[in-house]
Amino acid sequence: MVENKTSSNKWLTLLILCAAQVAVSGDNSTVAVSTATLTKIFGASMDQIQMANATYSLIAGALMIAGGLMGLILGWRRSFRIGLVLLLCSEIVAAFSPNINTFIYGARVLTGAGASLTIPAVLGLVAGNYQGKDQAIAFSALAAASGIAAASMPVAFGYMLDNIGFKVTYLCLSVVFALVLIASAKVNDIEVSATKPKLDFFGIILAAIGLLLVIVGTLKMPVWGIISPITPLSILGISPSVFMIIAGILVLAALLAWEKRYESKGGLALMPAKIIYNRQVQTGLCIGGLFWVGSAAPVSITVPYIQLVGGLSAAQAGMTLIGMSIGTIATAMLLPAKMSSLKVRTVCATSLVGAAVSAVIMAQGLTLEGSNALLIIGQTLMGCSVGAMASQCSIIVTDALDPREAQQSGGIQATFRNIGYAVGIAIMGVTMLTVITSGFKDQVVNNNTFSAETKAMVAEMPSVPFVSDSEFSSLMSMKVDNSDEISSLVEINKTARLASARSGLYAVAIFMLLFLAQLRFLPKRSLMNKKDDVPEASLKEA
Repeated sequence: MVENKTSSNKWLTLLILCAAQVAVSGDNSTVAVSTATLTKIFGASMDQIQMANATYSLIAGALMIAGGLMGLILGWRRSFRIGLVLLLCSEIVAAFSPNINTFIYGARVLTGAGASLTIPAVLGLVAGNYQGKDQAIAFSALAAASGIAAASMPVAFGYMLDNIGFKVTYLCLSVVFALVLIASAKVNDIEVSATKPKLDFFGIILAAIGLLLVIVGTLKMPVWGIISPITPLSILGISPSVFMIIAGILVLAALLAWEKRYESKGGLALMPAKIIYNRQVQTGLCIGGLFWVGSAAPVSITVPYIQLVGGLSAAQAGMTLIGMSIGTIATAMLLPAKMSSLKVRTVCATSLVGAAVSAVIMAQGLTLEGSNALLIIGQTLMGCSVGAMASQCSIIVTDALDPREAQQSGGIQATFRNIGYAVGIAIMGVTMLTVITSGFKDQVVNNNTFSAETKAMVAEMPSVPFVSDSEFSSLMSMKVDNSDEISSLVEINKTARLASARSGLYAVAIFMLLFLAQLRFLPKRSLMNKKDDVPEASLKEA
């Protein structure tokens, strides 16, 4: 129990857990600024780059619910260490990947599998080792660790990618995970039941299949189309994404029915009813997912845009994220340490509105040439907003549960965050694809300077790719002979591409505001103190 631990041991454990969080977040940040490198080394397309960014969320999201249960079976520290071993191996595979497919389906899949054990264990160890304000500080420290990784890793590893190469960069990441693995021997473990719960294999299979179908279908919507197919791949003339998402939802519905039956017979469910059907928990899970939607906006839109349009290197693109990272760190740590009396509804409402406003500012920070100062201002405000979300989301969940359920909820929390990340990327991707395709086609078709052949060619394009001017020029030169028309097409694509990127950010703003109504299920008090320390009147009000 936490009362029997020395303060130094308690905070040493938190330091190691934060180091693991930095390493995992740093890995994702490094992939985010690898656009130019992956294109240069492997000839990767924008679709493949987005898939490389999303595969972690895809695999981790499918397995993290099971990861939360594995901690109760294996022990939280052991589960944590097994995950670190998988993460270490993933960086080695990345370093020696011969092609983009090995990088995506080898290294990134291993990263997701390792994170599916490591991250739920981190959350479980925090829930078990800390209480009250200490728990709020610990959860916020994890958010700050993500911010530190987002600030330092893209710059450091971006510089390494530019100067010492892809292989050495990922081998250095493997060393980081090795050091955290060695230090993990000092992590304070927490007791689990001597009677090990039976592993629900059927539930795990249903959860993995259902989540994979939903997440893949969601991520592929910008590639395959929302309803009408934009590739030759279709089912009954409809985009496969629709069928995958519907099938995934049906499998997840079957999972809920199975879990209810399994739990009624005394089994330890992957998703206990007390967790899944608790309104406060549901809201906390949504806020955790929105944290990743906000965090995904720069990774999926602004960083690729300024690299493709402004010609920034990996290190230069990483530098633009520093403001966002500082905002995340400062807000995540300041709220529980200095503003613990703030009501949870107030913090969450402010963070959602702040994220919406920041997305609009970021949109105005993108220009035809690259970006202006508004981009940094918007990203910094987004960092403050998601930092506030991060300070609340986990404590919202654990406040509503008993200690064992709170520990197990780590896997469910992590799953919802990864689903949020995938949904966020899909929303941005679908919006961007729709806007760039329709905008480009409309401008060309309504421009009388183009020949009938060129207009017909453009009208038949299933979609317009989000690529650099040189790549788009090369693409058009394969279909158009007139050099003047090619130049005009490139100029039109510039404006359509900018409108596309801005629209993706506007979609994020709308998405954030839609969730304000969900906050009515939160108590009208601060959650950053022990319930015993909260006045009885406040508890009754909640």
